Amino acid sequence: MKRLQPGSIASYAFRLRNITETSFHRRARCVATDCGKIAGGDRHIEANRPAEKSATASHYHDTFRLAGAGLARVDNSGGFSDVNQHFCTMIGHSREALLGLRFQDITHPDDLDLNLDVLERARRGEIDSYRLQKRYLRANGEILWADLNATVLRGEHGEIKGMIAIVTDIGAFKRAEERMDFLLHELAHRSKNMFTIMLNLIAQTKADTVDEFRKHIETRIVSLAASQDLMLGEKGEAASFWALVDKQLRAFVAPADPRIIHSGGDVELGMAATRIIGMALHELATNSCKYGALSTPLGKLHLSIGPQPDDPGQTEIIWREREGPLVIPPTRSGFGRRVVERMVTKTLNANVALDFDPLGLSWTCRTRVENLRL
Repeated sequence: MKRLQPGSIASYAFRLRNITETSFHRRARCVATDCGKIAGGDRHIEANRPAEKSATASHYHDTFRLAGAGLARVDNSGGFSDVNQHFCTMIGHSREALLGLRFQDITHPDDLDLNLDVLERARRGEIDSYRLQKRYLRANGEILWADLNATVLRGEHGEIKGMIAIVTDIGAFKRAEERMDFLLHELAHRSKNMFTIMLNLIAQTKADTVDEFRKHIETRIVSLAASQDLMLGEKGEAASFWALVDKQLRAFVAPADPRIIHSGGDVELGMAATRIIGMALHELATNSCKYGALSTPLGKLHLSIGPQPDDPGQTEIIWREREGPLVIPPTRSGFGRRVVERMVTKTLNANVALDFDPLGLSWTCRTRVENLRL
């Protein structure tokens, strides 16, 4: 150290390393005395632990990589700068593919404006995080419903450096929500039809005494309740086709009603097929009692099941009405039509045709017999 003049002030620094690989930096300010000695001054010691910093970075990397939710870092333009394996699996793209995309590229078009709107609010400094439910487009074209929880990463001056997003698959929740919505719509639809059905039941019930009339009405009301249970029940019961037809139609017509004409053998149905075909029969019978062949004493309903003539591997179910009122095609598609067409098609992987022939409505369902055992 350079010799100091009395009263002068000097600063020095030195570095020590101990066996823990921790570096200590010491800075001091000293004052020289008249006798040439150095008086103590201010001291400051800092510790630098590179090993600890490395461990922290490694822990962050492992947490990001192994997290049970989808994690992604995006830059200010929405481009992916890092993604974990869980997110890659959810979206169906490789990590390399995602790092060349923006979140805009894999967001469903109907949800993109909402996502961009909250991002713009973050850019204006109005929010530091946001959460929303959105749809992603998977690599195979399927839709992934997800819960997105994003936090804004800002620089020293408040500018946005990017975002980190936590993405959770909520597909199962959305499917349950859709089923609940479907059941509520079906319940509302059936409730609206209930009074019409009851009036029809009363009008078509014949009896010689009041007690006999009451018994017939009670039987049909119980059958109608069983039809409701079949649709709303979670587990349901499997049944043969003709047993299901009998269970559904007894709520609308008397047993052995001569207007109902059966043909074809029987097929054992699985629980899913029992439920959806039962719902379709209920809708068709409701419509027939209100507007079709079963609304008149002279109407006829032909029901058949059997192999399709040009493809024995396919089973064909036909509901055909005749000798009823003139059929006028509806001007709009209601909930009942959704059941007998789209829901049956989807559940049984079937080809369904609904024909509004002026002489009588016809409904045809064609599917492989193994689909009826689902």
